[in-house]
Order: sequence, then structure tokens, then C-alpha cells
Amino acid sequence: MYEKISASNQSPVGLMSGTLAGVIDWHSLDQIWNVIEHSGDSRWHVFKNDMPLQGDSRANVVDTSSDLASSLKALNGYLRQSHQQNYCGLVFTDSFADPTLIRIFDPKFITSMCNIYGNAPAPSWVISTMDAAQLVASHKASPKLPNHRLGKQLPAAPKHPQVADSLDARSMGCPLPLIHTARSLRRLAVGEILEIVTIDPGAVNDIEILCESTGAKLLALAEGEYGYSYYVERGPGKKT
Repeated sequence: MYEKISASNQSPVGLMSGTLAGVIDWHSLDQIWNVIEHSGDSRWHVFKNDMPLQGDSRANVVDTSSDLASSLKALNGYLRQSHQQNYCGLVFTDSFADPTLIRIFDPKFITSMCNIYGNAPAPSWVISTMDAAQLVASHKASPKLPNHRLGKQLPAAPKHPQVADSLDARSMGCPLPLIHTARSLRRLAVGEILEIVTIDPGAVNDIEILCESTGAKLLALAEGEYGYSYYVERGPGKKT
């Protein structure tokens, strides 16, 4: 369904076909907003997930019913206010240079890479050049990762050709994902890349904390049919 993402301008990891590229830093998100704003209002549709969520007060916080520029400004302000981190990790796109589909998660409803006992969160907003009917048809033709509970079969996670090791943490209970991530990093040489696959986009928070404590570096993240992949480079000088 989606074009191959080349992350060469973001990181040395080229994402595989069938994935969406994760936006790691706020500057990259600003560039995407800029591309959308200068491509014409008539091309774009902004959709809000209208499924009721417990404690959901977004309708009073983010107004996406106005024109495109106002909707993007409201979304951008809400994301930065609600996710006061130096990194983004809440937005996934089919292209940085010429996007046609952007999926945005609400910081209030993402959890962690250990959250295998509940449902993986759905994106709270979708911005696309497709109208509602086209989006529904595309989901039927190529369904995204469903909500999984422990014990249900998960689609196979392909091995990335550029990584030294891959850790499938989608069925691990807390605290095993972080323990195995640390062990996997420790086995790598400095500069080698580990891929961690989870079912929750909120894993970016856990990965960032782990990187800060180990000297590793988050290079890229991606959303595929099989889950969410985080590409981490082993750093020098600190124990994992």
C-alpha cells in the first residue's frame, strides 16, 4: 500500500517497503507541516478518531473542524504541550518529502513497550490526501496491525537487512522487553544496530530512557503491518 521510505536524510537505516516512517524530532515534523500547508487545502482531509476513549477530552482541546492551517496549528500546539520531550515519536508518515498519509497518536493514550495485555492504541488523527471512502478501502485491502491481546497470533516481523540483530518483544511481559533489549545491545559491537519490534507506538518513551542510560542512539522508527520497529545503535563508553 505504501511507498518504500528512504530515511537517508534522517538516519542510516532505510525502512523497508510497506512501512511508514516515524518522525523522531520536532524539526522534521515542522518540515512535514510546511509541505502540507504549501500543497493546497483542497488536497487534504483531516480525520479525528471518533471512537470513545475513557478520559478523552480532545474534542475540547484540538479543533480540527476549521481550515487546514488552523487544524495543523492546533494539532502541533497540542502535541508539543502534551508531550514535552526533546523528541517527537508520535507521528508516522508515508514520505518526508511528499507525504500523502500521516498518522498521529495522542500522547495521553500511548503507553509502553510492555503493554501487551491491553489493546494497541489506534491513531487519534489521520491527515491524508485520500477521502474517507478511499481510506476505508485501503484499510480493507491492506489492514494495519490489529489490536492484539496476549496469545493471539501476530503477523511475522521481517528481518531488516541492515541490522545486526532483531528483538521481537511483542509477546513479552514487563519487564522482559527492556531486559532483553539491554542484553541484546550488550552483545553488539559499538556502532552496530539493534531492531526492537513492539505493538505499541509508546515504546519510544521506553527506548529513549534506555538510550539515555546506556549511551545508545535511536536512529529511526517505523510502523508496519507487523508492529512498530525501533532502530537503536550501540554506543561507546557506557554499560547496558
